[in-house]
Amino acid sequence: MPQSQRFIDDGKFLAHFADTVHVKCVRCAHPGVVIAQWNPHRWTAAFACAACGLELASEQDEWVGPVCMTGRRPCGHCGHKWLQPSRTQASWPRSVITSLEAECPHCKRTTTVPVNTVPVRNGSEAIDPHFGQPLLFVDEGRHGCLWAYNLNHLDELRRYVAATLRERSSDAGNKSMASRLPAWIKSAKNRASVLKRIKRLAAAA
Repeated sequence: MPQSQRFIDDGKFLAHFADTVHVKCVRCAHPGVVIAQWNPHRWTAAFACAACGLELASEQDEWVGPVCMTGRRPCGHCGHKWLQPSRTQASWPRSVITSLEAECPHCKRTTTVPVNTVPVRNGSEAIDPHFGQPLLFVDEGRHGCLWAYNLNHLDELRRYVAATLRERSSDAGNKSMASRLPAWIKSAKNRASVLKRIKRLAAAA
């Protein structure tokens, strides 16, 4: 079988491609690049927009992507446990929220619940993993959203989709980038349409 029709999953995680991430500036939507380096136990990343001057640095734990606000406390009126309000917020710049209102299911009265805000990093969204900015290489389609961090990532997707024989090395687990792809990308019946979308993204680079 020709080499071009064979793909071997060697276990690369999605993070393998996260050292250079092409994004749209969260402030002005101008194309830019997040440069990152893996140090022991964490990434060091930086972004500077050439158009609007926005600067982001991982040392400041800056996150401009989606966040989830959650809290937990007993009802302030009847003591019913527990009230656990939550809300996801995706817009930026966003308002600072320190509490949410929650209605008690027992007494039907409302209590103010302090909340903590944490970044939403699930690895399945078309956002920069370091700061949460929207990715540049994104193509919305009938089956779902196709995205890539950079051209190397896009080429890895192309080789996977084009392959008629897909194998997994003995070192590859079930958490590799290839193994975690959605079913519609893996489906042989979608091969032609997905390859067309990948080619369109690469041409726009």
